[in-house]
Amino acid sequence: MSTNTTDFAGLVSEFLTDFLPLQRNYSKNTVLSYRDALKLLVVFITQTKGIRLTDFTMKCFDRQLIVEFLEWLRNRGVSVSTANQRLAAIKAFAEYAGCQYIEYLAPLQMVQNIKAKKTVSREIVYLSVEQMAKLINQPDINTFTGLRHRTVMTLLYDSGCRVQELCDLMIRDVYTGSNPTVRLYGKGNKYRTVTISEKTAVLISEYIRRQRHTALADEPLIINRTHEKISRDGVNYIINKYVTEIHTGEPDFPEKVHAHGFRHSKAMHMLAAGINIVYIRDFLGHEDISTTMIYSRADNRLKNEAINKLAPKVTEDANFQDWTKDHDLLTFLNSLK
Repeated sequence: MSTNTTDFAGLVSEFLTDFLPLQRNYSKNTVLSYRDALKLLVVFITQTKGIRLTDFTMKCFDRQLIVEFLEWLRNRGVSVSTANQRLAAIKAFAEYAGCQYIEYLAPLQMVQNIKAKKTVSREIVYLSVEQMAKLINQPDINTFTGLRHRTVMTLLYDSGCRVQELCDLMIRDVYTGSNPTVRLYGKGNKYRTVTISEKTAVLISEYIRRQRHTALADEPLIINRTHEKISRDGVNYIINKYVTEIHTGEPDFPEKVHAHGFRHSKAMHMLAAGINIVYIRDFLGHEDISTTMIYSRADNRLKNEAINKLAPKVTEDANFQDWTKDHDLLTFLNSLK
C-alpha cells in the first residue's frame, strides 16, 4: 500500500469495486453513475479547492464541502435533477463511510441530511403513433445496415426497454415463436419478460437469419460494425440518423428524438389505448407506481388509438478492474469503463 493513500481514497475504492457491485448487486451502469459523481467531487476538491488528493482525508469530507460542491455544479450549468442525482450518490457514499469509520459518523450524517432541490415537472416528450411508425420504417431493410437499424428501433419501441437493456440483450433473451417475448435485464440486475408483437418477432428472426445465424445463444443480439455489442452512443447515432433524414424533408417532424423517447412514446401509447397503469408499471419495470404515474398526468391526446395499432408496421420480407492503492485516485476512477 502506498504511504500516500488516504482513508478517503481507500473508501472510494471499496465503495465502487466491492460494496455497490458485490454487496448491493448494483448494475455496472449504476456503479458508473456513482463513479461519475465521485469523480466530479475529486475534480472540485483538487482544481477548485486546491487540495491535493494525498492531503484529503475523511476529516475534510463534511457538509460545507458538499454544499459548495453542489453550488459549483449549478454554476457549471448542471440541471437541478442532475445535481440531485450527484447528491444522492454522495449521500450513499457518506452512509457507507459512516459504517466503516464510526468516528466520522456525526459529520457524515450532516452530509446525508442535505436536502435535494425541488425540480419542476418536465413535460413528457413523445412521438405520435404515426410519427413513430414513420421513424421505425425509415431504414431500408433490404440493406444489411438498414435491417439492423430497423431492428434496433423496433425493439426499443415495442419492448419499451431502456437503451442499456437493449444493448445488453443476448440472443437467448429473445423468443420469436408463439406469443413472442423479450427478457430484459433492468436496474439492480433485475429482469422482466415483456411481450412483443408478432411483426417484431418476424423482424428479429429475419435479422438473426441474415446477420447473426452463426452466433451463439450467449452472444449479443445487436452488434456494431466491429462485431462488438452495440453501445448507448451507437443506438442514439442510429436514431439521430433517421430523425435528421425525416426532419430535412418534413420540418414539422421533431428535430431531436432521444432513445428514451421511444420508451416514453410506448408508455403514452399504452395509456392512450386504455391499458391499466399497473400493467404499464410492470411492463416498464418501474418499482414504484408513482414513477409510472407521470404518464397519466401527461398529455394523453392519443387515447382513442387502439392497442392493435401500437405494433410497428414491419414489412414481412423484410469487470471492474482491481484497484491498486499505488494508483492516483483519478486514474483509478477513469479506469472504470
